[in-house]
Amino acid sequence: MRAIGRNSRGAAVEDVQRRLRAVGYELEVDGMYLERTQDAVRKFREAEKLPEGDTVDDRTWAALVDASFSLGDRMLYLRMPFFHGCDVRSLQSILEVLGFAVGDSDGIFGAHTEHALRDFQASVGLVDDGIAGNTTYDAIERLRHAWEGKSPTSAESAHMGFARAAEALEKMEACFYGLDEIGRGVASRVANLAHATSDIAHVMSADALEAFPPSTMLMVGISSEDVDPSGGIPIIELSTDFSFSKRIQIALESAQTTPKRVIITVPRHGTTEAGDEVVGERWEQHVAVVLLDAFCVVFS
Repeated sequence: MRAIGRNSRGAAVEDVQRRLRAVGYELEVDGMYLERTQDAVRKFREAEKLPEGDTVDDRTWAALVDASFSLGDRMLYLRMPFFHGCDVRSLQSILEVLGFAVGDSDGIFGAHTEHALRDFQASVGLVDDGIAGNTTYDAIERLRHAWEGKSPTSAESAHMGFARAAEALEKMEACFYGLDEIGRGVASRVANLAHATSDIAHVMSADALEAFPPSTMLMVGISSEDVDPSGGIPIIELSTDFSFSKRIQIALESAQTTPKRVIITVPRHGTTEAGDEVVGERWEQHVAVVLLDAFCVVFS
């Protein structure tokens, strides 16, 4: 494009001024490229780490277009060159608040952001294709109450003492069931841990059910194998970080079935800090503790 600079006039200047206003610069949209427009362009180029200057060249225009996108204006996905701009930064910020780590919130849609988006999509019952389109934006909008005006979850907020855990278990009506052998072992251990914590815990495993559960009871499936994401049931990958409980909360709010159903996918084994493999009953017990702790945080 032909560079736009001092004393330029017309529709192209108006477009530049509108986009500068959209990203926070106070300007009149009068179509005249004078001192205030020059100053805004100079500051914008500095903020975007572009070469010093006060004209709008090809690179400045491309950066200005990217910066003026709002979330939902365009489809976002992993590509080369990466999408970048204000809408990407907004998406990253929302995902972080909802418990999905994106790496650096740098406004660049890279591999970490795609992975976080896929995790979010699975956790709200969408196909995890890594594409932010209308369906994903609708899911984000439905969860506005969970992210608007909030900061990412902190490790401190995920801490829970024994007494609060017992209170949460008394409020939680949940049935854990396995989708494979490891899942059934974990489900049984979650129920045993719950009743060891509180005599009146309303948590059970499917093995203990004598009839179909009531519609008010949460159904939590556990699987160590891949689960088809096209069924519309929220799927959450097990994690030991403090955001796991937040992701469970988002999944529960997004569950559409009656009774509510979510699925937790777990690895078939783990490792100790020393690098030793943990398998079998020891691993199932560890997973059960992580799961129960996370659900107690959600219901506390």
